[in-house]
Amino acid sequence: MKILFTNRLNDMWLSEIYKLRKDFPDVDFVTFKETNHPRLLLKEAEGVVGGHFSEDEIKSAKNLRIIFVPWTGVNMLPWNVIKNRGIIVTNTHSNAESVAEHAVALCMALMGRIVEYHNDLSKGIWHGFPVKMPSSDFWIPLHSKTCGIVGIGNIGKNIAKILKAFDCHVIGFKKHPTESLPEYTDEVSTSLNDVISRSDIVFIAIPLTPETKGMLSWKVLSKMEGKFLINVSRGEIVDEEALYRSVKEGILAGVAIDTWYQYPSEKENVTLPSKYPIHSFKNVVISPHISGVTKESVYGMIKDTIENIKEYLRTGKALNRVNPDLMY
Repeated sequence: MKILFTNRLNDMWLSEIYKLRKDFPDVDFVTFKETNHPRLLLKEAEGVVGGHFSEDEIKSAKNLRIIFVPWTGVNMLPWNVIKNRGIIVTNTHSNAESVAEHAVALCMALMGRIVEYHNDLSKGIWHGFPVKMPSSDFWIPLHSKTCGIVGIGNIGKNIAKILKAFDCHVIGFKKHPTESLPEYTDEVSTSLNDVISRSDIVFIAIPLTPETKGMLSWKVLSKMEGKFLINVSRGEIVDEEALYRSVKEGILAGVAIDTWYQYPSEKENVTLPSKYPIHSFKNVVISPHISGVTKESVYGMIKDTIENIKEYLRTGKALNRVNPDLMY
């Protein structure tokens, strides 16, 4: 049996793969250490670690039985081919706590106007008490706000947990009804409009699927007057042009974003995150898709991926199996 690692590997990965080889000596684990282009061996592999594959790559991988995605998002996979072939897909959720913490940090930086004040003070421009405290300098506390969380999965639940420390009223959005109330939420609704209309702050933590792509359209955003939007899920869930327009026209009170529409390539490292100058507004806080990039979460994802591989090799079954119809 051959299992390929097509993802980027650091010392933590290599240490765990070394242990895998000792536990399963009959399995051929192939990394960039053994070949410059592991993807060229896809036709021979039964398992592959990675999360970005084209339709042609999966079609050519005739022996492929399982894909181990070493993170949470699985939207970069050719699901039509995967479903037709019955290929198993697993993922991990070890970054949920870090992503949730970063989401709330973005929210507080945005509402607290931290970046704006920092940039002004670095130029000698003061706000607040030293300049007679004009009302235009007020910032907005998170405490006691009503917060909508679009997607009460692992990340959403952790966001809710943090928000309760600020006595926030938490409304979760789920596409499908649930019998039990998720911990740290005060209520759950299956109506996106209901959640948004009653929230001061809206967190986006729902997976990107064909159903959720563009979910926050102009029709939705145009009704969010005076509200704050925080996105740590995927950029395409929020319509790009509508997002820019809603900030430019002063509808949204502010936006904090970690996930984007344009990313750097191997050829071009300097890339703005959107074709619109969303970053240019003072009530916008941006970060470079980094919410899950902590030592703790990265190591957790590595460990979870390795456990998924071990379980499959021992039993033929998979932990953290992704539902191919829901794509999460």
